[in-house]
Formats: sequence, C-alpha cells, structure tokens
Amino acid sequence: KEQLMGGNTAEQPSPSKKKGKGVEEDPMLWGIPGHLTSDEADTFAKFRAEVLKRDGDFRDTVYCFGEEEGEVWALGRWLRARKFVYDDVIAMVQEATETRKEAKAKDFYPDPVEALHVDTSLYFAQYPQLYSGVAKNGAPLFISKPGILNVDGVECITTLDGILKFHWYVMMHDFANRLRDQKKNNPGFKRFECVCIL
Repeated sequence: KEQLMGGNTAEQPSPSKKKGKGVEEDPMLWGIPGHLTSDEADTFAKFRAEVLKRDGDFRDTVYCFGEEEGEVWALGRWLRARKFVYDDVIAMVQEATETRKEAKAKDFYPDPVEALHVDTSLYFAQYPQLYSGVAKNGAPLFISKPGILNVDGVECITTLDGILKFHWYVMMHDFANRLRDQKKNNPGFKRFECVCIL
C-alpha cells in the first residue's frame, strides 16, 4: 500500500483528501502507482485479489495487452477508467470479457484484409488514420481524421461487421504490438495507452 501511495503513508494526505501525492501539481499523475490516495490503494488491493481468484477469461481481459504491461499498471488502467469505483470496474471487466468473447475465439482476426474484406490501403483512403511514432510520454501517437471520413466510400468497400473485425485486429494485434515493442525498446515505458489527435 505504501508503494502505491508513494512511500511512507505517514507522509500522505489523510484519506479524506481527494488527491494522491503530487497530483495537485501534476494532474496526469492521478491514479498512477505511487500517487494513489489511501482509499484508491485499498480499492487497488481489492481489485487485485478479485483478479487473482477469477477465471482465465476475466484475467485475459484485464491483461489484454500482455503481461509485459505489469500488474500494477494493468490494474491501474482499469481502475482509472472507472475512477476507482470497485463495482463499476468489475462490471466493466465483465462486460468487456463478454464483448470480446467471439473475437477472442477468432484470435482477434489476425489477417486485416480477411477481417475487412478489402486491402487496408483502400480503407485508410476513405478514413485517414495512422500511427506516427511516439508522443513525449512514450505512448504511440495515433492520428485520425474522422471529419473527412468518406461514408459512401466505406460503404462501397466493406461492411459494419468488417469494420468491427478490423478494429479488433488493430487493437489486439497492431496497437498491442506497438505497446510491447515500445516496452522492449524502453523498459521505463509503463503506461499502455496512446495519445490521439483527431
């Protein structure tokens, strides 16, 4: 608990405080290991215990980008997404586990052309989006231009089902590999997320 809160708990804000160590000065530290409040650290411990006792599918959902992310960072990513409200986190992981069940059974569609039923270059010509290096924080930089999406063009080349399958491929193969490669090249990289420019 002390490590999650940033060291000696005697130096931490009281549990009634809303912000962890250093968060007032840098809001990007909110919910990050080493900067949790006492209540957030308790919720983290409760969620960790739940993940350890659940079946493989629940755990696979939590560690969707691989074990390389690290336990503290993977669990923290889910907790931040629901502002450390334990019941909401559990509900979200259960919903995500159910939502990804069919795609997981198909290995998240490892062939993007087969998933989309068209060459990806044609799709991106209708809906420009790409990864371009990494941001200052080390996370992949994703650029998308939904404002110039050619809806008619997309409808001519693929289906909604094809787009959904393709986006499973992008998230679980392309994006996940970018995160793992970044971690391999920069062991200090811990926040498995991306910076999006729309």
